[in-house]
Amino acid sequence: MSQSTSFQRGTSLVNDFKRLINDERFFDITLKCSDEKKLNACKAILATRSDVFSALIFTKSGSENELLFKNINSNAMKVILEYLYTSKVEEKNLTISNVVEVYYASIQFKLNVLQQNIIERTKKFLKDGSNVSKNLLSQFVKKFTSRVDNEMSQILINWVSKNRLESFENDENDPLSLEGLKYLLMRTLDTKIPFATTEFDIWKYALKKVINTATNNKKTELSNCSADEIEKVKMHLTPFTIYIDLKRMDAKEIFNHVEPINIFSIEKIKNIYRSKASDDELPNIRGIPVFKWKYRLFEKQLIVSNDESTIEMKPNYSKQKSVHKSILGDMIFKNLGKYEWNIVIEKLGGIVYIGVCGDECLSTTEQNYHGWVLGSDGYVYRKNEWKWYDAKMKVWDKVTIHLEISTVDKRRKCECSFSINGIKKPVVSGYGWDDIPSQVYPVVSLGCGSKLRIEPVSSV
Repeated sequence: MSQSTSFQRGTSLVNDFKRLINDERFFDITLKCSDEKKLNACKAILATRSDVFSALIFTKSGSENELLFKNINSNAMKVILEYLYTSKVEEKNLTISNVVEVYYASIQFKLNVLQQNIIERTKKFLKDGSNVSKNLLSQFVKKFTSRVDNEMSQILINWVSKNRLESFENDENDPLSLEGLKYLLMRTLDTKIPFATTEFDIWKYALKKVINTATNNKKTELSNCSADEIEKVKMHLTPFTIYIDLKRMDAKEIFNHVEPINIFSIEKIKNIYRSKASDDELPNIRGIPVFKWKYRLFEKQLIVSNDESTIEMKPNYSKQKSVHKSILGDMIFKNLGKYEWNIVIEKLGGIVYIGVCGDECLSTTEQNYHGWVLGSDGYVYRKNEWKWYDAKMKVWDKVTIHLEISTVDKRRKCECSFSINGIKKPVVSGYGWDDIPSQVYPVVSLGCGSKLRIEPVSSV
């Protein structure tokens, strides 16, 4: 086999050893992979670079020159060989389609440095959108099974969790498998990580995916299914019931959308209703709430970032009167419990207002703010009233909103307070705020040139 002379031997150890990968003069062992393909290599290099290979090669006492790997395919093995020969992997050789397989192989061969390189590459892949994390999580569960919990699974779960699981018309553009979804719900049932999907929306998402699977991608509504298809749906849906917490849904959601499916036992449903009657329930979202801005097409002055976490009000270059615009988060808080989220002030043009709001139309008033809010001028505002709160804000300040929904004298009560850079201020009910509804959205109101960013509260 002719060898390239494009570079002089001895000038680069990496180039010299990279050339050996395809130099058949040094082949003395064959690696048979799970896809039946065979790769050739050099025993001396494999045994020197990997304790696992060393054990496999020398326990054979030299009698066999072929090793069989039933769980590692040839694409992953090629990357392993590249790393063993050169201590690095070219970016083009580690892709979304093989990164999970290579990570699995790197664990089998105990290549810790390669594992960290793969983790860092995976983090770059994840920046390309939520479908990438869903795709990789599905690949991970298929390769590792649901019993495994490692650094990659934790990263993938964190990424899938912080993007809302949306209902869909068909499964073609949603790469999260049923096993991937079940793994996600199992690992986050009692979680402290940022989560973007309420429990009821998880139920709706899981149900549609199961219907889609049971009907071979033909249907997404149970009402359109035949009796046989409904039985298949129930069979696929049953394993999910232990990972969906009905205490995080309200009674109306359960009565109208869960109970009719007849997948939970009658006793289970009765116990849930009893719990709710005695105010024994959980927040309507597992983990730390993370949300995005509900972009309104007619608000041309508001700029929402691609990941929908940042909202900016365009500067006012005209001589017209400067106005404020309000925008809601895409998550409603309504169950009993405590909820917290951060707003970071990246730009400050005039006063910004941060807080909570009922389900009201944001374009029906000339006021600069909506709901029950803290202004960057240090005052708290509600309706047509304001009071001093001693909490002025400046650029790069982090405002934490603390919301608690509780029951007092058999009546739902919603209380709110704020922290500025970790310094907590009093609950604002003492400022006349005793009329906050028990179902609220996050809200901000911005003046021209202002920019705000959502950030989940740290779980530490």
